[in-house]
Amino acid sequence: MTGEKAVVGVHYEAGYERHDTGRGHPESAVRYRVLREALTGLAPEIVRLPGRVAMVEEILLAHEAHYHDLVYRDVEDFADVLRTGDTAISIESYEVAREATGAVLEAADAVMRGEVRRAFCAVRPPGHHATADRGMGFCIFNHVAIAANYLRTQHGLGRVAIVDWDVHHGNGTEDIFVEDAEVLYLSLHESGSYPGSGGAGDRGRGTGIGATVNLPLSRGSCGEIALAAWDETAGPALDRFQPEFVLVSAGFDARQGDPLGGLHWDDETFVRLTRRVVALAEKHAAGRVVSVLEGGYDPTGLASAAMAHVRAMR
Repeated sequence: MTGEKAVVGVHYEAGYERHDTGRGHPESAVRYRVLREALTGLAPEIVRLPGRVAMVEEILLAHEAHYHDLVYRDVEDFADVLRTGDTAISIESYEVAREATGAVLEAADAVMRGEVRRAFCAVRPPGHHATADRGMGFCIFNHVAIAANYLRTQHGLGRVAIVDWDVHHGNGTEDIFVEDAEVLYLSLHESGSYPGSGGAGDRGRGTGIGATVNLPLSRGSCGEIALAAWDETAGPALDRFQPEFVLVSAGFDARQGDPLGGLHWDDETFVRLTRRVVALAEKHAAGRVVSVLEGGYDPTGLASAAMAHVRAMR
């Protein structure tokens, strides 16, 4: 690329479609393929970022060694699901999950090097339900949690914020950082949906009290309600925290019409949330944002909302 540096980088690869969740599964290769094909049409000034495979020691930044080994063994044994719960796997799932994590870390490096200001990583399987020692939902490794610790250990950052707007609460991310005062976890999600966590009274534990902010929204809520919750609570909490880097667990299953979600956001909701995150990052974090795909199970709606999100990052 010539001329002025691009502001936004995007990562996507057909290889993520090797993770086979089985016929009829909502987190499917088909759903991803529609998004990937949409992303190929982005303007040339948006840079396509490379990926890499995460090293085992990088996975262990947020996961227990015995859980990593369990994932490896279950895949090698041709299991259909992880023994920790309901996470569908196939023979390629371990490698694909490591590739997804590695791509997020590569994007974080690109932002820290100043090659791009912000990045969107379209990866799968998603990650925010995975705890330190358990796969849940559709998640194997928690890419965003690993990236938060990577930024602290490899780049020396002190305060990292994670904004999660998937329709489902990111219980795994919250659990990993529940006692950590230097990672702010903030979630907008549908009240009462899977996995049933994320109550407004859950604010962290021990030294991490106050560094967890949950904003459960009633089923059927529109985007204006989410934006009001952001302006009243989320934005001020992030402003007080003054993050040096912002990670986004970008689920798009809060979009109206999603088969697994009960919120009624439109594409403009994602645009306005994205702009709020970017403004806050510009104020405190030199504009540094890496956004990572989580949910979104209506392929057309997913592609539309994600494209709106990426364009709003510019």
